[in-house]
Amino acid sequence: METVSMQSLLKENEEKLLNELRADTLIDGNAAKSTERLSSLLEQMLLRYNAACADEPVRQALAECMSVTAREMLDLPLAVSAAKETEHRKIRTGSVICLLLAVICGLLSVMLIRDLFVPGIVLLCAAALFAYLSGRLWYGEREVRVRTEADPEQILKTLKRTAETMDRKADEFMAQQLIPSQSAAHGSSFSSSAPVSDDELRLFADLLEALYAENGDFALRQLRKLLPYLESRGISAADYSPEDAELFEILPSRTEAVTIRPALFSEGKLLLPGRATEVPGDGLLGF
Repeated sequence: METVSMQSLLKENEEKLLNELRADTLIDGNAAKSTERLSSLLEQMLLRYNAACADEPVRQALAECMSVTAREMLDLPLAVSAAKETEHRKIRTGSVICLLLAVICGLLSVMLIRDLFVPGIVLLCAAALFAYLSGRLWYGEREVRVRTEADPEQILKTLKRTAETMDRKADEFMAQQLIPSQSAAHGSSFSSSAPVSDDELRLFADLLEALYAENGDFALRQLRKLLPYLESRGISAADYSPEDAELFEILPSRTEAVTIRPALFSEGKLLLPGRATEVPGDGLLGF
């Protein structure tokens, strides 16, 4: 059975969630509705996660703490308000020229309209035209409307990253919880054993001396002290015999049966199988 994780639970609802978020953004334009939808999804994921981890109360409590924190943070995007901005633009030179021409034409029209009616009317029309062009070219303040909207793909990407972080932190926390118990178990095993005696220290020192000296004869003489040492620790060694063949790893040989490594016992319990050779056709390996 696949292990239940926040990532796997999110993956099951990924496509449905993405379609719903797109609908909230493009059709409804309601960010609050998307927030409620995400909060509900996290709550359902937490319930299924806790149900799958019923035998791990610590993991359940940790998942609840992280999920509740994530749900509370979902309201942060709603704290952003969209305000209207006013954009200031520079006044074009053409609008100023048209304004000046409109004023000039208007003054000339007033001066000439009594004596020269037709030219006065023409200048009056020109003044109106220049005034219109000046207004069209004139840049003042323009109001800009701002509307914020959610990005469904980015929301889903962030939610995936959050689920991955929650799973990773939960595993790391559970691994840290095991360290004290393991340390206590090792500490109790070490404390229950007897302290190293002077004879043991001398044995270890002789073996290390043989290792560093790289003297084969000297090393063999020191290794002969191992059997008495093991016996003092309650461990006995047994050589190979056909009757005890099941206690050894048997390797074929062309010469004779030889004990390569003795089997180790303690209080009648086999600690480590031995290793020996036997000629095929004899005893256990008869072909």
